[in-house]
Amino acid sequence: MKNLTFIFISLITFAACSKTDQFKTPDDMVEHALKSVQLIKSEELHELMENYEVYTLVDVRQELEHYRGYIPGSVNIPRGSLEFNIGDRGFWDEAGLYEPEKDELIILYCHKGQRSTLSAVSLKQLGYKNVRVIDGGYKKWELTYPDIYEKDLDKLSGQDPKPKKSGAC
Repeated sequence: MKNLTFIFISLITFAACSKTDQFKTPDDMVEHALKSVQLIKSEELHELMENYEVYTLVDVRQELEHYRGYIPGSVNIPRGSLEFNIGDRGFWDEAGLYEPEKDELIILYCHKGQRSTLSAVSLKQLGYKNVRVIDGGYKKWELTYPDIYEKDLDKLSGQDPKPKKSGAC
């Protein structure tokens, strides 16, 4: 009887420990992710920019979204290729930037903050320790600082001579 009780308790413990989170909607997933992600306000990022602080600013939106308007100094790594490119020295060399160290400040943004929140969870799982997400995303930045943005009109017109690497696939 003791053996049977031990096996039963062991099975329950195993089942509880191996449980993975499942969500009904993407919004539920983002809400859950927000519990483990640190946010940064647009004003705080602006202050970092003004004080020439060291950080890496990553726009995880799709390329066309990025080219229409982005925060100065940001590098575009779409969410679908972020995990593959964030630690790829070749990617950073091509971008003309230094590859961020695991303990450096990395600030992510997307349109409203949802994709960047999920991206922050991925970066934390890859061992990046100082990841922040712009609260409200590019939309909040644009409302707060409507004159501080850049566009890439050449890329919008389709004049990009070489396509970017898209990840492992």
